Amino acid sequence: MSENKYFRVRLSQVPADLEDVITTHSFSCGASGVTEALVFTQPDLTYDPTLVNVATHDLDVFFPTNPDADFFKGLTEYNALIRWQIFEEENKDWLEEWKKGFVPFRLIGDFWVVPSWLTPPPECKHAIYIDPGMAFGTGTHATTQMMAFFINKLAEKHKANLADWALLDVGTGTAILAMLAQMSGMGLVAGIEIDPEARRVARDNVKLNNLTQIDIPETQLDEIRGPYDVVVANIIDGVLINIKKDLLRVLKPGGHILLTGILEERDNHFFEKFFEGTNLEVVRRLEKDEWVGYWAKSTENA
Repeated sequence: MSENKYFRVRLSQVPADLEDVITTHSFSCGASGVTEALVFTQPDLTYDPTLVNVATHDLDVFFPTNPDADFFKGLTEYNALIRWQIFEEENKDWLEEWKKGFVPFRLIGDFWVVPSWLTPPPECKHAIYIDPGMAFGTGTHATTQMMAFFINKLAEKHKANLADWALLDVGTGTAILAMLAQMSGMGLVAGIEIDPEARRVARDNVKLNNLTQIDIPETQLDEIRGPYDVVVANIIDGVLINIKKDLLRVLKPGGHILLTGILEERDNHFFEKFFEGTNLEVVRRLEKDEWVGYWAKSTENA
């Protein structure tokens, strides 16, 4: 067998009360890892899926070599209804594989996204270097591109005032949008993120781009005081609705709020839950692929 191969055995119909026993048996037979294919529901696409209680589980058991007959004999002895399929798979450095497809591209206007390990092309005027690590935000997703469009248009329209404005990027990920805002002339920019690893990646990226004036605090949205002239949130619609109160709380009267991450099929529901009954006026609505984005402005007398 090649050193670049491994074996994955998919076990099905594993009784819930035998999961620990089967896991122990797998490791005793030379397995290098066991994972469970969880059954869950996520009807509103928030980040809080609900696990479903099931009578039997599916497990993936990983072996560096083809498991011998004792492993399967033991499974049958524990429960004759357990079934399995064997897959021979190739070891890959998935991060390196992914990097091969990430190349410089024009994000918006003169701003290009450039992987940190590559050189900008000659036509690139303003490079935003990105090393995404495990954080969201390479600029290739439709919602990030819609948000980049909004930030660019906002900066063009309010160029004279931009240096005096403060922007909060909620769910900053790699900080790609915070960096675009700062490079577009925004006076103060902060990016907040619930994921500690994403905060680390965001700080590395602002340092990589010599934009260390961008603040990436440990503070969470419910602790932010504001107010901000611009609030940016490229987050899935269910979460946007959940954090609506805090998003509007930190928005300055007369300020701009930019929202992307809304699935088109849920747009009506989102509009009703987020906009109706507020002092927000929609300035512009965008659609890209199956996603929707809004640029809205609060009224001065809020």
